[in-house]
Amino acid sequence: MRHSCEPRGDGKAPRLSRRVSGIGSMELAGLMRLAHDAGAIDIALGIPPGDPPAAAIEAARTALGTGHNQYAPPEGLPALRRLIAAELLRTRGVVADPADEITVTCGATEGVLDAVLTVTDPGDEVILPEPFYENYPGVIALAGAVHRPVPLAGPDRRLDLDAVRAAITGRTRAVLLNTPHNPTGRAFDESEVSGLLALCAEHDLTLITDEVYERYVYDGRAHVSPLGMPLAADRVIVVGSLSKSLHMSGWRVGYCVASPALTAGLRRVHERTTVGAARPLQEGVSALGAADFTDDRALFQERRDHLVAHLDALGFDVSPPEGGWFVLAGTSRLAARSDKLAAELVESAGVLLAPATSFFTDRADGLTWARATFVRDRDRTVEALERMRRFFARTP
Repeated sequence: MRHSCEPRGDGKAPRLSRRVSGIGSMELAGLMRLAHDAGAIDIALGIPPGDPPAAAIEAARTALGTGHNQYAPPEGLPALRRLIAAELLRTRGVVADPADEITVTCGATEGVLDAVLTVTDPGDEVILPEPFYENYPGVIALAGAVHRPVPLAGPDRRLDLDAVRAAITGRTRAVLLNTPHNPTGRAFDESEVSGLLALCAEHDLTLITDEVYERYVYDGRAHVSPLGMPLAADRVIVVGSLSKSLHMSGWRVGYCVASPALTAGLRRVHERTTVGAARPLQEGVSALGAADFTDDRALFQERRDHLVAHLDALGFDVSPPEGGWFVLAGTSRLAARSDKLAAELVESAGVLLAPATSFFTDRADGLTWARATFVRDRDRTVEALERMRRFFARTP
């Protein structure tokens, strides 16, 4: 048998689909490898500190050894869907029927892909506020659709509804909004979200909202979701995740919430992508209750303020994010391109920041921005900032 790394016998490169050929590897995945290989302190990637709740770990371990380790219902364990429904009611006052309005997915990433596949056909367009989480354009492209970027407006990164309206064409089928927003940290307000939903209703579009950071809004703000708004019926798909609030990013347990009609379509897609999330991990999460969803907002707000103050002192252009886990810091005052600065910091200081080039359609637009996270281990973050201080002190 020919080894997979050997060239084909006819000398030709393997044929890849146009969808795959047009998608590059995720830079954030490469950053993880880079930090590991260089032994750098990683303050680029949002990986929660600590471990998942002990009860979840124990329940998952028990499930592995007691026969609860084979297929779960594709839509997710009933107990887990009931838990998600209870949390939606407790934290947002939203009533969702776990039987036909909630679907458990392999993380929010699969949830976004399922949502896009459910409501678009090849050649359709999806409006995407920019900058964006770098995974979104590739997800849209895998569905055969095309993303249309709409820049967030001004220094406050507002959602420009007039610009969204201008971007709508006869081929537009959906808008994909992330709130709280990665990488800018915007927590879009009532006027922005309700206005966007009204535009979707006017033009017969689906609003897909990725709300994985919905528990992380700061300075007394409240998370705003289109769920429960008057125009939301058959118009909204909300994607969520348990990885952030339960500190289990590696468990890959996410979910979609939508009307029964949209959920029926979502589940058909879900069954043909992953079939279902790993049952032992679902069993683990299902063992939890409301008390296990710890409120880290005060802790992370303090860490946010600490990081913002130190990045400002180092010469970055930065302001406190309203939500999420990240700071988007400008590099103009440093007269440095973010991609080169990130490489130099890894090599010379042993610190990993994320250049923002992958968050823009035109990579050049991200050359004056870098992303850092404030949720990593506090002592390691302090050490990373001290390494950066020494680096800039000796850099002419």
